Amino acid sequence: MTNALFTPETRARTADQVGRLLTDDGRVEGVVLVGSLAGTPDRWSDVDLEVVVVDEADTAEVAADWVVRLYDALPVVHHYETAFGQPLVRGFLLNDALEVDLAFAPTAGFSLWEPFRLLFDRSGRIARLAATPGDWQPGPPDWIGEAGFAWHDVLHAYIATRRGRPWQALWYLERVRNRTLALAQQRRGFYAEFFDYVDDLPAQELTLHAGTLVASLDRQALFQQPVDTGHRGRHVRRL
Repeated sequence: MTNALFTPETRARTADQVGRLLTDDGRVEGVVLVGSLAGTPDRWSDVDLEVVVVDEADTAEVAADWVVRLYDALPVVHHYETAFGQPLVRGFLLNDALEVDLAFAPTAGFSLWEPFRLLFDRSGRIARLAATPGDWQPGPPDWIGEAGFAWHDVLHAYIATRRGRPWQALWYLERVRNRTLALAQQRRGFYAEFFDYVDDLPAQELTLHAGTLVASLDRQALFQQPVDTGHRGRHVRRL
């Protein structure tokens, strides 16, 4: 990548460029800007586009074609491919550290969730869908399951350390902290799947968790980790 990072202005130009290119593909029925850029973007928001494919076209073929096209049109240094149900996601990293994600979905399986901004609509069907966006809500948190896993993870961290497997022990120890932080977010009504709101937790609470960071894979460091035990304060966990 270059040393010059993307700016909000270059990000907007890139989003417009990709949107214009997509309108030239007759297999594309519509393009919708979603994600934080369509709602409350900040300096570091990436570009998320929903690409609606006409019913007569093969969605996988369209997605594959656009991998090639974007490498030709943009300074792409890497891309990834995944699927979330019907949408086929192709994510592109540009040489200015901007991420551009395209989610391809057939018209029949397409739905909209706020926030969004309609960029292109060939037939008018996307606009009709936009008039009644879905009201997606995350499922209820699994309080008992997540909290109950604490002993499981601590036990397996202990066993991994005894076996001389420090990296596996580290993974379990970090999972205890991450589960705890997820529950703290959910307790305040935040969606915790991607830890978007973890930095909005009270500073005092985050400071206690900072003390659980593992600084070394040394056996003694793994066996003695400070943990927050709630109202009883901060103690040393001896594995």
